[in-house]
Amino acid sequence: SLIFDMKKAIASALTCLITSTSVSKSAVQSFSVMSTSSSSPVLGVPNLRNWAVVGDVLNQQKPAFRVCQRLEDCGRNVYRVSPYKRKNDSGSVCYTSLEDIPDDITIDAVNLIISPGIGTKVLETMATKKIQYVFIQPGADGGDVLSRADELGLTVQQGCVLVTPLPDL
Repeated sequence: SLIFDMKKAIASALTCLITSTSVSKSAVQSFSVMSTSSSSPVLGVPNLRNWAVVGDVLNQQKPAFRVCQRLEDCGRNVYRVSPYKRKNDSGSVCYTSLEDIPDDITIDAVNLIISPGIGTKVLETMATKKIQYVFIQPGADGGDVLSRADELGLTVQQGCVLVTPLPDL
C-alpha cells in the first residue's frame, strides 16, 4: 500500500542519515532490522559481484564513499563513477561516467547515489550497456528517476546499502 511504501522510504532515509552521523552501531542495527524489506529485487539476486557506484565517491565525507567501502567489505568489486571534478587522492580508479568503464568489465548492478538530474542520464546509459539492476539510495529517487527506470525496464530497489543486509556471494 502507499502508506507502507512511504513508511519504508522514510525508514530507509532515516537509517542512511543515522549511519552518516556518529550514532552507535547497535542503534543502527536495531533500527535497520525494523526498516529492512523482505523483498529485495536487486540485493536478493545471487552473484551480483561487479557494482558501479555513481555519486560523489571520492569525497570521504559523503555517503557515496561509504557505500563503496560497504560493498567492498561485503565482497563486491566496486567501480567508482563520479561526474564531479575532484582530485583523486585515494589512489583508486575513478571513472567520470559509466561509458568510461572498459567494455571487457561486466557491471552487474549500479548503486545510484547522485542527484536525480544526473541519475536519469545514468539510467539511460545502463539500458544502453544492458545493465539490468539498479539500487537507488534515498534522495537519488526524485524527479523522473523511478518512472524512467520503469520505462527502460530496469529492476529497481530503493533503500540504503549502508544498512540493508547484503547476501553472501
